[in-house]
Amino acid sequence: MSKTAYERIKASGELPSPSGVALRIHKLAEDENTTIEQISAVVELDPAIAARVLKTVNSPLAGMSRQVVSTSHAVAMLGVRTVTSLALGLSLLQDNRCGRCKGFNYELFWSDAIARAVVARHISKHVKGFVPDEAFTCGLLSQIGRLAFACADPVRYEQAITTTKDQPPARLRSLERTFFGIDHNELSSEMMEEWLIPKIFCSAIRFQSSPSDGDIAPDSREHLFARILGFSESVARILTRPSVEREALSDVLLEAGQFGIAPGDYAEVFDAISEEWQQAGDILAVQTRHVPPLAALQVQAQQRYDAQHCADASAAPTTTRTRA
Repeated sequence: MSKTAYERIKASGELPSPSGVALRIHKLAEDENTTIEQISAVVELDPAIAARVLKTVNSPLAGMSRQVVSTSHAVAMLGVRTVTSLALGLSLLQDNRCGRCKGFNYELFWSDAIARAVVARHISKHVKGFVPDEAFTCGLLSQIGRLAFACADPVRYEQAITTTKDQPPARLRSLERTFFGIDHNELSSEMMEEWLIPKIFCSAIRFQSSPSDGDIAPDSREHLFARILGFSESVARILTRPSVEREALSDVLLEAGQFGIAPGDYAEVFDAISEEWQQAGDILAVQTRHVPPLAALQVQAQQRYDAQHCADASAAPTTTRTRA
């Protein structure tokens, strides 16, 4: 069903796609015999990608002690997988910063995408079996199906977004299946499979919202990475939204423990993620925002909870007893 729906959407000719240069870099990166010089030569074919690679290697993220001005040196310092992530992400960004779907927040979409990518990279360092830069790429692209709907059918997708505003995410996915025969997780998976992203990640992306509902074994790498993506989405919402509920912070703190992050360490991890998200946004020219340290966020969330609790108590009707 989803494959047929995907082919129908693809036939519109409006699906976002990485540039030819980005796809060539990705294909070369999959070949273990590829040299740094070969990758560098392709990177230099796209001035925008080359510029971002140099900006990245000279940013605080890379921690270089002196400025790097050579593309080949930058590729060698960053590593092929990091350069591939940059190329794929940037090429999609360049052509999809705005569009015809009025209800779709393009800027927030990319800010969320970078946040998910950074979280996925950090969490992958705490579990076995995943390369952090591969996790970054998959986190970045894990919701690309939403952008695809906005590009392929902006009118109907605006209707879907408007209808499900302020409702649980599952409601949007349900309406997507009604409108298009496929939801954005399934569409993301189909698109990434076509871009030759390893199938383990495509499968994880397909079931990222509910890993236990998919046909992937609970002890499989696909299931674990689907959970990482779900966690990345939860943290991304905390980073990109102006306020956060106490329950949301409690939930991510609890879930972080399932990835081997001790409660006493999570504040440090969260604050590092927040800083890296802002740095990555600067490199890719995507809007981010200053996020207070986790401890301050928890205080703010508790204050909002207490204020709301008091307001609800004040508004509650009171009853008086009358003497018989």
